Amino acid sequence: MRVVASGYIYDAREAPFHQRSTARTTVTRLHDDTLISAFRWGSARESLDGHECVFASADLGNTWELRYSGFGKGTWDGTPGEVKGFTIAETAPGELTGTGLWVDMSNPELPFVNPETQGLLPMRIFHTTSTDGGRTWGPRRRVDTVPHLAASPATAGPMCLPGDVLAQPYEIWKTYDDPSPGRPAAYLRLSYDNGVTWPKYVTVAKHPTNQLAYWDQRLAIHTETGQIVTMFWTHNLNAEMDCDVHIAWGTPNGQSWTVPISTGLPGQHCQPITVGGNRLVAVYSRRRNPPGIATALSTNFGETWTQPLIIYDSTVGTESGAEGPRRQAELWNDMIAWRFGHPRGVLLPTGEVLVVFYAGDDQIKSAHWARLAL
Repeated sequence: MRVVASGYIYDAREAPFHQRSTARTTVTRLHDDTLISAFRWGSARESLDGHECVFASADLGNTWELRYSGFGKGTWDGTPGEVKGFTIAETAPGELTGTGLWVDMSNPELPFVNPETQGLLPMRIFHTTSTDGGRTWGPRRRVDTVPHLAASPATAGPMCLPGDVLAQPYEIWKTYDDPSPGRPAAYLRLSYDNGVTWPKYVTVAKHPTNQLAYWDQRLAIHTETGQIVTMFWTHNLNAEMDCDVHIAWGTPNGQSWTVPISTGLPGQHCQPITVGGNRLVAVYSRRRNPPGIATALSTNFGETWTQPLIIYDSTVGTESGAEGPRRQAELWNDMIAWRFGHPRGVLLPTGEVLVVFYAGDDQIKSAHWARLAL
């Protein structure tokens, strides 16, 4: 693989104050080959003015236009809030489903993460629909995740499974004042009526002794067999250190999953991208020196991988907490300080792969793209 072109979706270096920090980048390719990228804007990685935005490209990523900004639209049912992440899926030709993570900010003095318990502020996963290419969006529809509280979609939208089933990925942690240890797990929530109700869930990954946390599941579907693959940022809660990226495989209906195993790729957020046959591209954040965005190729659907290729080289110093063990409270602070991340990608009609991610320095973080030849 090699990088053949790169640029900005959005250059934040001369942006207004409330748009100078980008995070949680996503990208989707629509049926007409339009590319849609959604991400969070704000004055900082954690800030009360955080909101979602949507950009689009009609020329395979070379140029981008702003189609939607959610600035000032965070209130839901009279409660002040923030949309921390937004992902778009085309669930039918011309019909876009946006998946968001809404966080209750009614008490602006409370941080997102409770410094005493490490629990999270009240959150809701929601869906919203656009029929005009992401320019306008309908009312928010809450996704029921009972009995799971503190649920986040981790920048993942619904997948269409066999039998007209929609599957919404999500993960759980714990509520704000819960003093007990967190018990992270990854799930799929299933809908049999096009997203009106979500009556059933399937466990994708949950460590039996709570030693490993399988965070930020990101999924892809084999183009021929329908087999599902998911990759995790994996953290050892006992050792207080990241492990290599882990991978698991699921049946086409999402009902049965293998136990996650290590890929040998030293990274965090990791997006698998199916590129034909058994070929699978992984793009992931690498915090260890040298820090940057890396990619690797598998020709056997994730069983083995080529040597990683760095597609973005961070030149602004060692990342916070990159080496050695980190307590949970320290890790939350590290996440706020990181200068790049959240890589996502899609296969282009040219056979190339387009990757998006955020990157910058301690103050300014822009939305970037890079195009890879396989």
